[in-house]
Amino acid sequence: MSISIADSPAALYSLTFVVGACVGSFLNVLAIRSLAEKNVFWPPSSCPDCDKRLGPFELIPIASYFLIGGKCKHCKQKISWQYPVVELFTALWFMVVIWRFGLTPEGFGMLYFSSVLIAVTVTDFREKLIPHEITYPSILLGIMFSGLVRNDLLGTMAGIGGSYILFDFIAFYGLVLYPYLHPESKEKPEEEEGDDEIDAVFEVGPAKEEEEFEVMGGGDAVLAALVSAWLGWERLIVAVMLGFILGALLGGVYLTREMKKAGIFRHCLKWGLIWFGVAAVVGTAMFSVLAQVSSQSIWEVQWGVSIAIFAIASGVFAYIWTGKRVSKPFPFGPALAMAAGVSMFIMPHSIFPAERM
Repeated sequence: MSISIADSPAALYSLTFVVGACVGSFLNVLAIRSLAEKNVFWPPSSCPDCDKRLGPFELIPIASYFLIGGKCKHCKQKISWQYPVVELFTALWFMVVIWRFGLTPEGFGMLYFSSVLIAVTVTDFREKLIPHEITYPSILLGIMFSGLVRNDLLGTMAGIGGSYILFDFIAFYGLVLYPYLHPESKEKPEEEEGDDEIDAVFEVGPAKEEEEFEVMGGGDAVLAALVSAWLGWERLIVAVMLGFILGALLGGVYLTREMKKAGIFRHCLKWGLIWFGVAAVVGTAMFSVLAQVSSQSIWEVQWGVSIAIFAIASGVFAYIWTGKRVSKPFPFGPALAMAAGVSMFIMPHSIFPAERM
């Protein structure tokens, strides 16, 4: 029997916020120590610079960061914005999950699943790694959750298998095509320093020189399997498609930053706009012919939308292609994790088939 949120919504949401903030604090520790291959529970938290153990006053989620001025009280080194951001986001996200699912088995399952997504987002942003120590146990729990709560074990297992096949396909053919799209990648890259600007919240860690280039990492395939384990194959499809869109947007923003640093942003933008204009003219002519063949007017909505998509896609492609020499690998995991979070709330009856009438 579930407890209705309407019984005491203010108290419930307040408690959820506090619990979420505490979980967010733990997720910071989990992410950072997993990357460092350290024990998650011991020793107690300490300053990453001077290694001084933190006191109770410094361990209050969200508030302690502002109470101590964003600096360690011992060595006075700045503390990363990552800590309060993750804690606040987790607290707010927990409230949204409880608002949607309530205090039910589904709700508690989605709270755990959300926590895993947040943790791997942090690790992938920081070091372009998704630790198996986090994902593999969570996949097993997700399979049990789908079998006992969602009653869709077969669909879940099919989605897990399909996710590995899909991402292995992308990884293989991506490696085949990449040298043709980036011939300069065959040359040994010069060592570059990290981007200090991204340090404001997260740092997209530099690729290690000794590691081989990967179009799609194995961690992304495992993350897709994790999504299927908890949400099923239907929501996995939505999450993957939405993830590619979000990944393109995030990658575009990151590429723009690199273009500005290299001083070629205006040049790339100019060619993007030129190709947008050319594609708009060519697209109008091409779709006008198709409209006539279909006995339709070019002024109908679907043709206007088709012309716009063709022109925008051409402009974006030219923009990216012109700036490809400064492009750097951007992790796909955060985009897929964000998309999975959104997928939890899309068509909820497809996520939990047992609720269907």
